[in-house]
Amino acid sequence: MELKPIIELIKENDPIEIASKLYETYKDVDYKFNAFITLRPWEDIGEDIKKARGELRGIIIPVKDNISTKGILTTCGSRILKNYIPPYDATVIRHLKKYGIVVAGKTNMDEFAMGNTNENSFYGPVYNPWNKDHVPGGSSGGSAVAVAYNGFIALGSDTGGSIRQPAAYNYVLGLKPTYGLVSRHGLISYGESLEQIGPIARFTKDLAYITYIISEYDENDITMPEDHRRVKMRENLIRFIEKGVSIEPKTYRIAYSSKFIDYADPMVSTKIHNVIDKLDSEGFKLEDIDLGYLEMGLPVYYIIAMAEASSNLARYDGTNYGLRIKAIDYWIAAGRSRADGFGAEVKRRIILGSLITMKGYENKYYIKALRLRRAIRDKLIQVLTKFDFILTPTAPTPPPKFGEALGPEGYILDLYTVIPNLAGLPALNIPAGFVNGLPIGIQLIGNYFSEDELILISSYLEDKIYNPRMTPGGD
Repeated sequence: MELKPIIELIKENDPIEIASKLYETYKDVDYKFNAFITLRPWEDIGEDIKKARGELRGIIIPVKDNISTKGILTTCGSRILKNYIPPYDATVIRHLKKYGIVVAGKTNMDEFAMGNTNENSFYGPVYNPWNKDHVPGGSSGGSAVAVAYNGFIALGSDTGGSIRQPAAYNYVLGLKPTYGLVSRHGLISYGESLEQIGPIARFTKDLAYITYIISEYDENDITMPEDHRRVKMRENLIRFIEKGVSIEPKTYRIAYSSKFIDYADPMVSTKIHNVIDKLDSEGFKLEDIDLGYLEMGLPVYYIIAMAEASSNLARYDGTNYGLRIKAIDYWIAAGRSRADGFGAEVKRRIILGSLITMKGYENKYYIKALRLRRAIRDKLIQVLTKFDFILTPTAPTPPPKFGEALGPEGYILDLYTVIPNLAGLPALNIPAGFVNGLPIGIQLIGNYFSEDELILISSYLEDKIYNPRMTPGGD
């Protein structure tokens, strides 16, 4: 089966044939790289395909293990939820099913999405298919690897870069949508003011199609605005999917900051400047500007994310679901369940999040972080009134080796990706080549509900700065 966008495959192949070949790919990627926590039995998938109706019948996709799937184990990569089976589908899963798409399985991830290397999983690390000595990125590492290794599309979630960074480290596309574009109903939450569900794909048209499907309005999510910009953006996506749309590079203005880019590893920085030169030669209007204090985004993000995590994870006490350690009273049972059920990184963030929201520390850390978050958002909006996009590296280094970026030392990997999450802006990773044989990416940040424009740029750059048919060698 030749690697083509899914729309072309559906027209040319039998649905069961497509699904069976994809399933064999997923079995292979799981065996070699530990990409899945749960890969469903083929018999169950086959039955679902027979019942499915919709134009994408035959497509089976991996879904990150923090997205609720009715009747399918959903663990968030944690021991505390090792036996949890949701009684309902997340809204995005219901949207996929309307088009005939079937869930292939649940992908491995950093526990509760807290991590950027995919080493923080109760079910073991995921390995980078480009070099198994290196991390695949996180926290949506399993989804990114499943796409990179001859896959097509997958769903992840992104709180501070958890779609874009593993996409960069695996040479695939990864989109964090505008906050409120995609329903979060059924997403097991880590940082509710920051996170979004989004797609990972190889081809731009596939990315566009899945973005259109999962961005349908959902009354169950109060963060989804009925915004005219949202409606127009989805109409533009359909136009692109059905007819294709060409762009004039000279009509696009892209801002970047050499100072901000040069915080990255020198080899990454050089590669990003080469991409900027390529965009300039294509006719895009680029300008090197001062992005002010955006580097403050990293501590601001971690303060807010940890505070929200300490609140969201308080529900896991062994009472209603998940791991339950018996004891003589509730407090001892809850303490033991959490001590045994949570991993080291999750415990670290819960403790720090509880500390910074305590009386006496709240004003010093949390409230100050909220004020800086607003300032960062205002700065980004100011820039995006003059420019169409802001360009940065997606990550400051190539994929580290295992053990090199564990714990707080690895937080620097989120330097560039946390910025759009703080502002709720959409951002797209586009593969940008290799450093020492390892993939890296560029990040394009757009204005609210500009996913259609980000996708048009990606389509234009397909085969110019990256090759969507390039796959890792495997072993």
